[in-house]
Amino acid sequence: MKLSTVDAMKLFAIACLPLVLASAAPCKPEVFDVGANFANPPASVRPFFRYWVPDATVSDDIINKDVEAIKRAGAGGFELLGFYNYGGTQSEPAFSVTDWAKYGWGTEAWRNTTRAAFRSSKEHGLLMDYALGPNQGSGVPAHEDAEGLMLDLVPFNATVPFGGSFNDTLPGWGSGKFVSASIALVLESRVANWSATPGFENTFYYNGTRQVLASDSLEDVSSAVSGDGHLDLNFPSSDTGIEFRLFAFYQKRSGYREQVSPEKIVQIPQSPVDGYVQNGSWVNDHFSEAGAKLLIDFWEDSFLDLDLRELVREVGQYAWEDSMEFGTGVAVWWTPKMLEQFRSIIGYDFTKYLPLLYSHVSQTPGPLPSPDRFFTDDEDEGMSYLNDYYKTLTTLNRVYLETLQAWAQNALQSEYTAQVVYNLPMEMAANIPAVGIPETESLGFAHLVDAYRQFSAPANLAGRNIISNELGAVQLEAYTQTLPELIWDTKLSIVGGVNRIVYHGYPYSGYYPNTTWPGYTTFYYRFSAMHGPRQPAWEYYDDYMNWTARMQHIAQSGVAKTDVAFWVYDVTTYEIFSRYNSSDMDDAGFTYGYISPSNFDLEDAYVQDGILAPERQAYKAFVVRQNDSMTLAGVQKLEEFASNGLPIVFYGGIPDSVLSRSDEKDLESIYSILENMSKMEKVHIVPEGSLARSLISDVGITPKVAVETDGRWMTYWREDEVSAHSYVTLYNDASGASLGEGRSSGKVTVAAALGAPYVYDAWTGEVIAVRVCQHDEENMTIPVSLAGNQTAILAFHHDETPQCSLDRLPEGVSVRAASAAAPTFELLNRNRAAETFECHVEQTIKLPAAASAVELSDWTLIVESWTAPNKTSTDADYTYEAVKTNSSAFSLPSLQPWSEISDSLRNTSGVGFYSTNFTWPPGSASDAQAGSSGAEIDLAYILNTARVWVNGHQVAPLDPVAPVADISSFLVDGDNSITIVTATTLGAAVREYWEQISVAGVPVTLTAPAPREEAAQGLVAPVKLIPYSSTKIEGCYNLSYRRDEVI
Repeated sequence: MKLSTVDAMKLFAIACLPLVLASAAPCKPEVFDVGANFANPPASVRPFFRYWVPDATVSDDIINKDVEAIKRAGAGGFELLGFYNYGGTQSEPAFSVTDWAKYGWGTEAWRNTTRAAFRSSKEHGLLMDYALGPNQGSGVPAHEDAEGLMLDLVPFNATVPFGGSFNDTLPGWGSGKFVSASIALVLESRVANWSATPGFENTFYYNGTRQVLASDSLEDVSSAVSGDGHLDLNFPSSDTGIEFRLFAFYQKRSGYREQVSPEKIVQIPQSPVDGYVQNGSWVNDHFSEAGAKLLIDFWEDSFLDLDLRELVREVGQYAWEDSMEFGTGVAVWWTPKMLEQFRSIIGYDFTKYLPLLYSHVSQTPGPLPSPDRFFTDDEDEGMSYLNDYYKTLTTLNRVYLETLQAWAQNALQSEYTAQVVYNLPMEMAANIPAVGIPETESLGFAHLVDAYRQFSAPANLAGRNIISNELGAVQLEAYTQTLPELIWDTKLSIVGGVNRIVYHGYPYSGYYPNTTWPGYTTFYYRFSAMHGPRQPAWEYYDDYMNWTARMQHIAQSGVAKTDVAFWVYDVTTYEIFSRYNSSDMDDAGFTYGYISPSNFDLEDAYVQDGILAPERQAYKAFVVRQNDSMTLAGVQKLEEFASNGLPIVFYGGIPDSVLSRSDEKDLESIYSILENMSKMEKVHIVPEGSLARSLISDVGITPKVAVETDGRWMTYWREDEVSAHSYVTLYNDASGASLGEGRSSGKVTVAAALGAPYVYDAWTGEVIAVRVCQHDEENMTIPVSLAGNQTAILAFHHDETPQCSLDRLPEGVSVRAASAAAPTFELLNRNRAAETFECHVEQTIKLPAAASAVELSDWTLIVESWTAPNKTSTDADYTYEAVKTNSSAFSLPSLQPWSEISDSLRNTSGVGFYSTNFTWPPGSASDAQAGSSGAEIDLAYILNTARVWVNGHQVAPLDPVAPVADISSFLVDGDNSITIVTATTLGAAVREYWEQISVAGVPVTLTAPAPREEAAQGLVAPVKLIPYSSTKIEGCYNLSYRRDEVI
C-alpha cells in the first residue's frame, strides 16, 4: 500500500543534470521527494541503453522513433555509439556496405546524426552519453603523421656465435624510428608453441622458441649505432650458454583504426577522400597528454558547432570511452617518450630490458611480433622489470585520463566516463580516481561481486559517487538472454557497489543494406542482447527498467559505507578475479572493498578516531594478507594509520614480497616497518581461517549489518546525512539454484539509533513500515526471508523512532502498517489454522484461519507467434517487422511449457495470453468458516516477463523470483476473471530462421552458432490464489508470539 506519511520527506540525489554544473564546480544535488520520486525516479538515476548506430546513413526519423521507444521502456537515456562494423575490420580489403567517405564518423553526416540523437533526447526528456569516437570511442580522424596517434614498438634480432662479431646494418633498419639496440647472452633455448586470441577471432597458434637470457649480460649498445644504422661489435667467447643475441627496436605508427579508411573498402564504391576527416579514424595514444589532446582538438576544432555544443550542455550526460579493444593493433604498448618517462618515474634505465616485453604480447592476430620470447635467468624470469614497465604505463595512462576529465568538465560542463584499464596491463585501482564516472563491464567482471568491490572501493574513496557498468553482454545470447538473467547481473553489480547500469544494448531499428530480419545486429550475433521492439517482451520492459531505476536511486543516494578494507596491489589487471574466496565475511554481514597503496594519497584517505576515510567509506579495519605485495610508501602509510588508531589485520602472517624491481631496494625498510608494526597495539596477526570471526573476537569490530541466515546474503550500505536516511540492500545469493528454489530466512541486526525501519519495494515503488523487530538501547533485529536471488531494500529513517509491535511472526502471517508509529496496523493470516497473539495489556488476539490456497486451473492459452517476414531483404517492401500470428485457443487443465502443449509451439517466440476464472470467496465446505478478507496471486517464478490483470485491473509489477501480489482490491463476490500475459525472447524465432539471416551481407552461419533451444516458454509453474484473513490491531503496540518468525 502507498505510504502517505513520508510524502514530504526529502532526499538529495548526488547525480544531477550536467546543465546545472558550472565549469569544474561540484555537482549540486537536486531535491527529490522520497515518496513521489522513489516510485518514479527522474531520468538522471534511471538506467541507460547503449544505442548502436551502424553509421551515418541512418534516418533521423528512425533515431527519433528509437529514442521514443527507449523512453517508453522506462530508461533515463542512452549512449550514442557509431558502431561502424566494430571498426570495419583491419583486413585488406576492408569491409563496409555503405560509403564511409561520406558517412564515416566525424563527417558532416555523422555530426548531423549526432545532432539528431541529441535533439530527440531533448524532445523526449532523456539524457545522452556520447562516445568520443567510433567503435569503442578510442580514436578520431587525424592526419597520418599527427602527434598523439597510437604507436608500436617492433622488434628484430640476429644471432651471433661465441667469439664472433656483427659488422653490418642493424636488422630491421628502416622499419621505423630507431629506438635502441641491445645484446644478451642466450643461456638456453627450446621449441615452444605460442598462441594469440584476437577479439572475436579463433585462437591462432605459432611455432617459436622460449629463450632464457643471462640477466647480467643484458647491455644497451644504442650509442654504438651509426646514423645509417651500422653496428660494428665484437662478442666474447663464453663457457656457458649457446649464443649471443642482438636486438633492435623501432617505433612506428600502429596503423590500427577505430574506423577503417574508405580507400581500403571494395564492396561498394566510395566517394573520393578529400581530407583526413573522410579517411577513417585512428586510435589515439592512451599514454600521453598528446593522445588526449588529439581527440580534444578534433572535437573542438572540427566537430562541435555552436548548436551541437549547446545540445551537449543541455542534455549531454557524459563524454564516454569504452574499453580499450585495440590490442590487435599493437605488438606492445608504447608512447614516444616511454624510456624517458620510465627513467623519471621508476628511477633506472629500461632500455636493455626491452626484449622482455614480447614475452607477454597483446592480442596481435598474427604473425606475432616475434616467434621467439625472451626471459631472464632471474628467479622471477624478469617479471619484476616488466612490472616496472606496467607501473609506467599506469602513470602515463592516468595523465591521459585526467586530461580528458578536465576537458569534459571545463569545456563541456559534463563528466568523462571510461572503462579504466580494461584490457590493458596496468593497475586498475590507481587510475580509477582519474575519471569522473569510472565504468566497468559485466562481461570482463564475470558476474563477480568481489570484482565489483575491487572497482568501486577506489572510486568511492576518491569521492566518485556514481560508478557505471556496461551490463548484459554474454557470449552467444544475442536473442536468448532473459530479463531475469539480465537483472540478476544488475543485482550483483549494485551489491558490489557499482550503481549505474547501461544495458547492452539497443540496436538501430531501421533499414541497413544487405541485412535481413530481425534487423541490424551488432557483433554478428556473438553477444547479447538486442533489446528493443523487435523483442516480444519489449512492451513489458518498463517493469524491469523501473525496478532498475529505483534500485539505482537508492544505490546512488548519500555515501557508500563499508566495514573493512583489503589491501590490493596488482599492476597487471588483465583479468579480474575474486581475491577473497571465502564466504565468511558475507555470512557475517561484513561489507568490504579493496584499496591500493596507490590510493593512499587521496584527499579522504586519512584516519580519524580510528576510522579510515570517515567522510567516505568509514572503514573500521584494514586487512593485509600474507601473500600481498608491498610497497615502501604503502607500509609507511599503514604504520601511520595504525598510529592513529586504525586496526591493521595481517591475515595469515606478515607479507614479505614486492612486485617490481624498483621496489626490491626497499625490502629491508619494508621488513623493518612491518616488524615494528607487529608490536603496535592496533596491529593484529591472525591465522588463516575465518577472517570474520577474527575481526569480531580478536579485533573487536562488528559489521554495520550483522547477518544470521541459512543462506548466503550480501549487503550494501548507503548513508545519506542530508535526508537523514540510511539504506541497506540485501541480496540472497542463490547462484546455481533452480528457478523457484534457494529461499533462505534469517535476521539482520543494526544499531537501534538508526531510527525507524522501512522496506522500499523496488518493484512497486511502495514504502512499507517494518513493525516486526526487536530492539533495545543498542541494537535492532529484523527478521527477513528472501527468495533465491532476491534483493530487498531496508531503509532507516533517522528522525523516526522504531516501533517494534511484534518480535516474531509465524510463517504465513505478515503485518501491514501505514508508518512506523501508526496507532493501528493489520495482521494478515494465510494459514489454515487460527493464530493467537498476546498483547502487553493481557489481551488475547486471535487471527481467523484463512481459506485454503487455490491452484488455478482450466486455463485458455492463445499464443501470438512472431516469425520472420515471408520476403527477402532485396524486396522493395521488405520490413524488419515480425509477422504476428495468433494460434487457436489451447485448453489447459494445468500449466506446462509450450513445447509440451503442442508441437506447433515448439521453438516459438512471441506472447502468450492466459485466461481463467475463479470464484470469490472460495466456496468449499472446508472454507465456510475461514476468513477471506483478501487474497494474493502467486506465480512461483517467471521465465521472462509476466503481467497480470484481475477483472480488467492491472496488478502491480511482479518480482520474477518472488512473483506474489495482493489482488484484494480487484476482487468481486462471485465470478472473477484473471489474465496473465507472458512474453518470450526472440531466440526461438531466430533459431528457426537461422540459415537465412545475414548482417551487412555476412551470413551469421559463418560467425556464430544458432541460438540454443529454449528449455521452457510461458507459464510452467502452478499459479495459486492465496486467501488471507485480516485483523486490525488497535491500542496494542507489543504483541508476542511464541513460534519462530518468518516475514
